Amino acid sequence: MPPKKNFLKTKPKSKAKSQEPQSENDFLETADEFEQAAGKWRAGDAAKATRFFNRAIDMYNEGLKRYPRSFDLAYNKANLEYSITEDERIVSQLGSKTALLEETLNSHRFAISLNPRNTDILFNAAQVLTSLAEASLESGTQEAAQVPARTLLEEAVDIFTRCLISQQQEYEQMQSEIAKAQASGEYQKAWEGGGVPLENVQVEEEETKTASSSPEAPGDWATVEEPLTPETILDTCIAQLGALTTLLGLYDPSDLSNIEKKGHDGTDTATAKIPALISLIETSPSLKVKDEPNAGPTLSLGASAVEEVTTTPKDDAILAIANFQATIAEVTYRSGRSNATQYAQTVEQIFAKLTANTEGTASSDLAAANIRSSYADALIDLASALTDGTHYTPSSPTFSTDTEIQWTALTQAQTLLTQLSSTPYATILSASRLADIFLARGDIDLFRFKITLYDSAKPAWVKSRAVLVGNSGVFYRGARTYAEKAGAVKVRSTADAKAIVAEVLKEVSSGSQEKKAHWKGRSSDVAKVLEQMVAEGIVGRENVEGVLRCVE
Repeated sequence: MPPKKNFLKTKPKSKAKSQEPQSENDFLETADEFEQAAGKWRAGDAAKATRFFNRAIDMYNEGLKRYPRSFDLAYNKANLEYSITEDERIVSQLGSKTALLEETLNSHRFAISLNPRNTDILFNAAQVLTSLAEASLESGTQEAAQVPARTLLEEAVDIFTRCLISQQQEYEQMQSEIAKAQASGEYQKAWEGGGVPLENVQVEEEETKTASSSPEAPGDWATVEEPLTPETILDTCIAQLGALTTLLGLYDPSDLSNIEKKGHDGTDTATAKIPALISLIETSPSLKVKDEPNAGPTLSLGASAVEEVTTTPKDDAILAIANFQATIAEVTYRSGRSNATQYAQTVEQIFAKLTANTEGTASSDLAAANIRSSYADALIDLASALTDGTHYTPSSPTFSTDTEIQWTALTQAQTLLTQLSSTPYATILSASRLADIFLARGDIDLFRFKITLYDSAKPAWVKSRAVLVGNSGVFYRGARTYAEKAGAVKVRSTADAKAIVAEVLKEVSSGSQEKKAHWKGRSSDVAKVLEQMVAEGIVGRENVEGVLRCVE
């Protein structure tokens, strides 16, 4: 997400700051000071940081009342609001994440109305739409949330596509102008003469004064625009492909026209645009902009070494392509155009090479962790998709093959996530990421436990039944611990409810009729996670009623 607009200001040393903002620039400066103050408290005191963030937003609102056409005020306000929604610790101080995202989306729409051609605000708006769709899917039932989430993601993809086209055109124009300047010898003359002629500088200064949106004396403020680079365009490709990947999974398999159209758009990005940009980045010198100290909020949870570990745009792009291809494989299976064996082979082909390429290479540990995490997700999705198949019944001739593929996929996914729970990955992953990993580990073992209950289950699987259901509870409790550390209230609640489901199933499978005291009165939150677990194939629908009776 592009940062908020930065400003350069030249102040007379003797100028005293007034108590109340008197100009557009004063509002920007005061809001920025509140943001910086919030950033200082963000790691240690979420409540105090939230108060400062609210003051910054109030200042932007006051500024917009005075200067309703100020794009800079509108942009920075929208950017700050989205930054806040990305920090679970801050969100927990404010209430519903979905409500906050809806408010943030309104702020972005307003900023776009002021400057509809600005690619930064377009990109940010599409990011907000994507986050809102994801929040909708997480907060509601999968079936009920699909339609609104799909609508949001369709708009996000359209905006990303518009943004991408605009960026490509702008970059091509910029390169054309550079080529003309080089051909005319202007660059060479400036270099040999020791710089740009003074008269050119004066002209540029006049242009800057004219472009400034400040109502103060000319030249006091100037908006600093980041140069458009291939890396920036690649970021848009990655975001577009990510939104498409989620969107494709929300279409009904029978909706082939939408699936094929969106699939074609994504394939063009994955096979043409991204490889071309990666090649351009690797073969062309990029304009390196010196990083300046962060003036406002960051998306980190604190001054942790975890946040300093990064991946390259190339790493992110390659992974985005793999995730998209895995989703295409899933959609192809769900629409009946491939069988379970072909689906499993495709997932293996997509990720096995990527995983192997990270061994003994210069790839960062975080890049390798992200590949393993996505690989595990694709394997879990494979197991869930097979459960949803029309032929997934014990009487079906393909049932033994399907359960064999599921068991193999889930076992492989557990191996991958076990690696991520250990050194070196566990030391670089955030508490939030580790909470998600342990949640997935619990889901995997509970899924395998369900497979052991089938009459056709292999003896070796049945033998592991008690261990699997016991381990699932351990993993869910581990997820709860990491969620507490991350301040992820919702994840903690989900992990806690799933841990109870695992405990109930463990007691029932052992023949025990005991009901533990901490189960009582948990039917509401347990029912919510159970519905999702059944939809994903983790728990059999036949077990729902029995579990709910135990937690009334």
